Amino acid sequence: MNAQWIIAAGAFVFFLLGALHLRITAADLKEPRKFAPANRALLPALMETRIAMRKDVKNFWLSYLGFHFSHSLGLIFYGLTVAYCGLVRPDILADVFVRVAIVAFGASYVLMSRAFWFVIPLAGSALGVTLIALGMAMLYS
Repeated sequence: MNAQWIIAAGAFVFFLLGALHLRITAADLKEPRKFAPANRALLPALMETRIAMRKDVKNFWLSYLGFHFSHSLGLIFYGLTVAYCGLVRPDILADVFVRVAIVAFGASYVLMSRAFWFVIPLAGSALGVTLIALGMAMLYS
């Protein structure tokens, strides 16, 4: 497997994580299950209150889901952009700053997964960023 496809494989992992996250978030709009609190008695309170920062926010639950939607789209965009650079425009990756930024961004998901989330995003982001870094090292070392 050549370096460009290894980069694309790593990018696909991030794309897949984002797409799955988007699907779960959309499902929670209709019937809150996955991102709802384990203590189901708290859900009505989340739907009846707003975040303190703004008075024009509909409610805490929708703000929370909005964050999940934006998070999903960010992962999808990152995956598509890295795959595009790896497969179509590897010349962009010749810039060491771009390579470092791409790997650092992916690594930030590893750190956030470890600190705030759970094993699936941790394993997925670790695999994805490792493949991306390996492919870039093969391509430009």
